[in-house]
Formats: sequence, C-alpha cells, structure tokens
Amino acid sequence: MRKVQPVSFSLTDPFESQLYKYAMDNGAFSKYIKRLIQRDMERGSRVVSTKKAPAHKMSMTQLSGIIIEP
Repeated sequence: MRKVQPVSFSLTDPFESQLYKYAMDNGAFSKYIKRLIQRDMERGSRVVSTKKAPAHKMSMTQLSGIIIEP
C-alpha cells in the first residue's frame, strides 16, 4: 500500500517558485523528498511547526517600553 502526500508550491511567490524549480531539476521528485527526510532523520533534525503560536495576553504595564517600528 502507498500513501500519496501532495506538496504545493506557489509559483507566484519567488521563493517557493525557486524551491519548485530546484526540486524539479533534481530528478525524481518523490525520491528527492524522501532523501531529504532521511537526512533530517539521520541528523536528528525536527521540523518546527509553521502554525502560529497562540497570542499571549499582555497587560499595559508589560507593554510599556516596547517600540513598534513600521
């Protein structure tokens, strides 16, 4: 049995488009991704979640002195 896990790339985003082109130039996409995962596993690397952390409530006292730049 096989499990297919699609990966999407936004071709309008310059960074993601570059990733896509690089991956496609490396031959068999599926095999390439599997080798990347294997390298991470061998190094003990862990993927950091890209989900946003919940916002923490702060009091006005905690906010004093914070500079927000545009």
